[in-house]
Amino acid sequence: MKRKISVILISSAYLISLITNPVMALDNNEIASEVLQPATKAVANKGQVEQILKNGLKNPLFSSGYGISVRDLTDGQIIYEENSEESMMPASLTKIYTAASASLQLDPDARFVTRTKFLNNKVYLVGGGDPQLGTDSNSKIADLEDLAIQTAQKLKTFNAYQVSVVVDDSALGALQRPKDWLDTYFITSEIHLISALNLDDPVAPKQAPTDPSIATGKTFSAYLAKYGIIVNEEVTRAQAPKESFEIGVEYSKSVSQLIEDTLLISNNQDAEIISRVAAAIAKGNPSTTSATDLVLADVEKLGVSSVDSILADTSGLSRSNRISPSDLSEVIYRTIKNPPITVEAKGDITKFLITPTVPIAPDPWSVFTGLPTAHGLGTMKKRFNEKNSPGRGVIRAKTGTLNEVITLAGTLTTKDNVNLSFAILVEKVNEPKKVREALDQLLNGLATCNCAISEE
Repeated sequence: MKRKISVILISSAYLISLITNPVMALDNNEIASEVLQPATKAVANKGQVEQILKNGLKNPLFSSGYGISVRDLTDGQIIYEENSEESMMPASLTKIYTAASASLQLDPDARFVTRTKFLNNKVYLVGGGDPQLGTDSNSKIADLEDLAIQTAQKLKTFNAYQVSVVVDDSALGALQRPKDWLDTYFITSEIHLISALNLDDPVAPKQAPTDPSIATGKTFSAYLAKYGIIVNEEVTRAQAPKESFEIGVEYSKSVSQLIEDTLLISNNQDAEIISRVAAAIAKGNPSTTSATDLVLADVEKLGVSSVDSILADTSGLSRSNRISPSDLSEVIYRTIKNPPITVEAKGDITKFLITPTVPIAPDPWSVFTGLPTAHGLGTMKKRFNEKNSPGRGVIRAKTGTLNEVITLAGTLTTKDNVNLSFAILVEKVNEPKKVREALDQLLNGLATCNCAISEE
C-alpha cells in the first residue's frame, strides 16, 4: 500500500509536503504530493523594489561590474534588472542548472548502486557513479567498509580467503577532466578526475588521487584485509565478466537528497558525477560535452532559453562558463513552478541506479529545497550572521566564488510576504569578503521591505 506522510513546513510563505523517510523501501515513491500556493498572493511593487536596489547598488564595491535580476515568484515577471541579459561567469551557480537537469532526468527516489562481484578468485568492485560512496562520513548509507564486510562474509562461505581486487569503473568510461580546469583544483582537492568509483572520504588528503578508482580499490582492499581476506597483488582495472555474480551491494541516499546535498555544500565532485550519470542515462554518453549539452537542453525544457549560455563543466569550476542573471532567476522560478516535462532515457539505467517500481514524473522541487538558508547550513551558514539580521530564515541562496567573481542566487521573502527569486553576479572583485557583506546588506534591505502592492 502506498504510504504518504506529510510535514508542514513554512518557508518563503509556502506550505509544502516533504519527503519524510529518507531510507524508505523502493517499492513506491513517497514524495511531496503537491506544492500549495501561498496563503496570500502578495504581488511586488516594482517601484519600491527598484528604489531599495538602486540605492544599495550605489556601493562602490559593485562598481567593477555586476548583473542583477529579480522576479516575482507569483508569475515570474521581472521586478528589477540591470545588466541582466549579459552572460557572465556564474561560478558555482552553475550547479543550479546541473541540479535542475538531474531532477528532470533521474527519479527523485532512485538510489545509486555500488556492487561487488566474484569470479575465479577475483573480487570486482563495480562503481555505479555514487558521488557519496564513503568511509565513515555516513556509516549507514553507501559505506565502503560495510560493502567490504558483506563481501568478506560471502567470500568465507565459498572458502575464498585469498583474492585479487579489480575495479570496474566502466559505467562512466575513462577518467575525465574538463579542458580548462586548473591544476590547483587537484592540488587542493577541490575536484578529482571524474570516475564511477569516487570515494568521498572525509579524512582524504588535500591532494586529489591520481586515479580515484584505483585509490577506492586500495581502500576497499584494506577493509577486506581487516575482515580476514588476503588480497593478492596490486589493484587492477577491468570490466566485470558477465558470468561473475553479485556478492555485495550498497545503496546511496535518494537522488533528491544527493541533489540537495550538492547545492547545500556546493560539492563540485557530486555535481560533475551526477551530471555525467544523467547524460549516460539520457543520451548513452557520459562525456563532459554530452553532460553540458544535456544540462542546457533541460533548461530549455523548463522554458528558459540557453542560446547565450556556455558550459564547459557542470560544477562551475570552469572559467569558461557563462550564464545571464536573468536566466538564473528564471530557472529558480521555473523549478518552483514545476511545469510538466517528459524525458526519455536512451542509456542503461541499471548500471547506475535502482529505481522504484512505480516511477513518477520529473520533479525539480529539490532545486529549491537544496538552496541553503541564510545563517543556517552549508555555504550560507556564516552569511547574514549579524545579530537580528533580517535575511535569516527568509533567504535561501546558492553561493558562487571564483577568483575575482562573487555570485549569489536564490529566493527571498519580504516583510509583507512578497516572494522573489533573484540572481546577482559581481565581476572583477578585489575584496571578496566585503562584496559578500555588501550583497547580504542589499538583500537585507529587501527582506525588511513592505513591497507588496496595496489592495486598497
